[in-house]
Amino acid sequence: MEATKSIKKKRMNKMQLRENLAGFLFILPNLAGFVIFTAFSVSFSFVMSLTDWSMIKKFSNIKFLGLSNFMELFTDKWFHASILNNIQFLLVIPITIFIAMLLGFLINDKIFFKRTFRTILYLPNITSTVAISVVWFTMFNPRLGPVNNLLRSLGVADPPQWLASTFWAKPTIGFLMIWKQVGYYSLLYLAALQSIPKQLYEAAEVEGASSVQQFFRITVPLLSPTTFMLTIMSIISVFNDWSLIQIMTEGGPGISTYTIGFYIYYAAFKKNRMGYASAIAWVLLAFIMLFTILRFRVEKKRDF
Repeated sequence: MEATKSIKKKRMNKMQLRENLAGFLFILPNLAGFVIFTAFSVSFSFVMSLTDWSMIKKFSNIKFLGLSNFMELFTDKWFHASILNNIQFLLVIPITIFIAMLLGFLINDKIFFKRTFRTILYLPNITSTVAISVVWFTMFNPRLGPVNNLLRSLGVADPPQWLASTFWAKPTIGFLMIWKQVGYYSLLYLAALQSIPKQLYEAAEVEGASSVQQFFRITVPLLSPTTFMLTIMSIISVFNDWSLIQIMTEGGPGISTYTIGFYIYYAAFKKNRMGYASAIAWVLLAFIMLFTILRFRVEKKRDF
């Protein structure tokens, strides 16, 4: 009897081992990709942040600097300008979320041809950033762009210089950030709106609540999980975005549109300071984590 139990136990152990091995083999490609392209890259960037190295040098010429790259950030005026610009670009987040929520609400109840409208809204999100940037760069051309030509035809004698102006370049980039994301966010809000029970609105109508009251007292609170998720996504996007700025302004005029993401690119591939760029990247990670934690805490307090 004991021998039979021992044989069954051994068989079960073998079956369990085979199942574990099969499961490991299934996740092995993804695990290998994570180790090679993510874990190794992150670890390598931290090591590089402690060195003076560029891609045009051999690895044998790497010079260890310790925390010198991080210390240099305290006196780097371009880095300071990048932080300030990034904080100012965070203002696009509440604007984007509010417009997206409003669009999602309108699409859900007030607009015909919903499928066509949803497709149009989603197009900017799936269109290449390079293509978008080139088109809008042409649109905002101070002399020949359609935007200024329209303003001149309406009687504006001296229209803004847009991307060529230190004052207007930042709002213009902010407008493009909003335009690119608002359609995608509105579709996420639309999906969330369709999950809200209609009985809540019917009960509110019986109580005499207006459409505006229903929107702010029913719709907005029940959409808070989606709003929270989109806020986190927006924070990461604003801090990481560099391709739009690289094509539209190259950080100019002057340093008026420099962001941390763009400055990482500039330090690495223009100045050939890969170690310094890696240090900036780790500071960027710290900023993203800080704002994300703050948003988590605000949401947690609001829930209570």
